[in-house]
Amino acid sequence: MRKTVSEVMTQISSTVNQEATAPTTGDAEFNLWLQYLNRSQDEWSEAYDWEGSRVHYNPDIDEAQTSLVTLPHNFTKLAGPVLLYGQGTADPIEYNYVLDENTSMYSSLDKYVTVRGDIAIGKSLYFNPGTLASGASLYVQYFSTPTSLTTTTQYLTMEDSQFAVDRTIAYILEARSDPRFQIMESKARDRLVTMVDNANDEHFSSYAATSYIPSTLRRQGFRIGRN
Repeated sequence: MRKTVSEVMTQISSTVNQEATAPTTGDAEFNLWLQYLNRSQDEWSEAYDWEGSRVHYNPDIDEAQTSLVTLPHNFTKLAGPVLLYGQGTADPIEYNYVLDENTSMYSSLDKYVTVRGDIAIGKSLYFNPGTLASGASLYVQYFSTPTSLTTTTQYLTMEDSQFAVDRTIAYILEARSDPRFQIMESKARDRLVTMVDNANDEHFSSYAATSYIPSTLRRQGFRIGRN
């Protein structure tokens, strides 16, 4: 069920403080719980490539003949091939993702992208061949990190917000040296596993079949069983 930070805080308070109201916004207890809630959200985010975290990004190429395109700071990994538009063809040009250690399998004319950088300085797409002209545009699908929760009106992006409730309660009880934190942590992890199972069903058991999985073996134009 979709819940705001305020609603989640109220549910947490009903267990931790046995009160039907959340802590006052901005006070020490509220800020501490908000930190725990964000840790819960981070734990959820890192557990799976959630469909809700997929971003459709359309950067324009401003510099002539560039080969490096900066990615947003919420980028975690590519979720599909990169498509290049506006290069004098009616159809987009597809660039598949290749790991750096596998680039020797490809020629200087093969079209592919690698990801460079790190989470501290930011990541970028490197194009091979590096001949993107100014005025072109890209279509990039990627999985993103969630936006930090800072206000009471924000909605949690996870399908089962009860995970965040249980996991935050576990953090609070653990900080208070209350042994019941292990029970709540176990309940939260069970909910997380269920969310992963449901996400897998959505990906692989629906009529849409499987989702895109970047291949490190595919070459542009190469087809298994034909070449």
